[in-house]
Amino acid sequence: MQDLKEIKNILITTEGASFTSAANAASLAAWKTKLQVDLTAYVPLGINDYDPTTDDPNIVTMPVGGRKAVTNTPIPSAVFRLSSNFCDYKELMTAFKGGTFRMFFVDAAGAIFGTKTSTGVVKGFACTLNAVSKGMPLKEVANNFTLYANFLNYDEFEAATLITLSWSPTLELTEAAPIGLTLSYAGAYSISPGTIAVQINTRCGDGLEDLVVGDFEVLESNDLDTPAVTSIVDNDNGSYTLTIQKGSSPASLASGDYVVIRVKKVATTIVTYISGRLTVNA
Repeated sequence: MQDLKEIKNILITTEGASFTSAANAASLAAWKTKLQVDLTAYVPLGINDYDPTTDDPNIVTMPVGGRKAVTNTPIPSAVFRLSSNFCDYKELMTAFKGGTFRMFFVDAAGAIFGTKTSTGVVKGFACTLNAVSKGMPLKEVANNFTLYANFLNYDEFEAATLITLSWSPTLELTEAAPIGLTLSYAGAYSISPGTIAVQINTRCGDGLEDLVVGDFEVLESNDLDTPAVTSIVDNDNGSYTLTIQKGSSPASLASGDYVVIRVKKVATTIVTYISGRLTVNA
């Protein structure tokens, strides 16, 4: 019999991420694939404290006989106060502005707590996530970084499963995670000659040098035909000048065009460095 223990970490995945079985969910290799190759899992987030904010059920008294009854099952919600530094906090504020994700809990014994479907598929609990700042740092420093989780399905908690691991999610997955990069503007996009200056640093660290064209990808655009980063100039210390063009016959972006880019450096199939999204407007 497995005892319930307090939550020490959370593991966030994309909405569609799942494991084929409990054994698959207990596999470090399966988690590493989601983290390093599929990019469907995030690095573990440590927790200083948390509060369940689930509403109490409605209890009514029957008019005949005075019997009481519970009339609803409130969907769970929680506030997590994360253990984080300033750079990680900025990334959280960017990444979690709403939208649907899935969340596994990691308890004090290192087991993961998720939900299992009738076919044995294991997932995190579906939820929306919002990282919200109070602005100035709080006196209670440990409570500065707050994440609000509103879960979507009570039935997933009724189908909860606790999976014992032979490895530590905090250590193994943190070490396996791609190195985070900060990709920021260093100037505006110039239609002629179609370039933009950017700065790329390891998170709160030094500039990253020696990136090549293939390390940049376009995630989306306003229906442009094959937009791409077509050439780069490495200006040292993480400073780059990118040429961004569109169409089968390369041409600069026109006024009103935009592309969303990121850095994704891959070694064989494993993503070793990854940045956040940067929107480039012409």
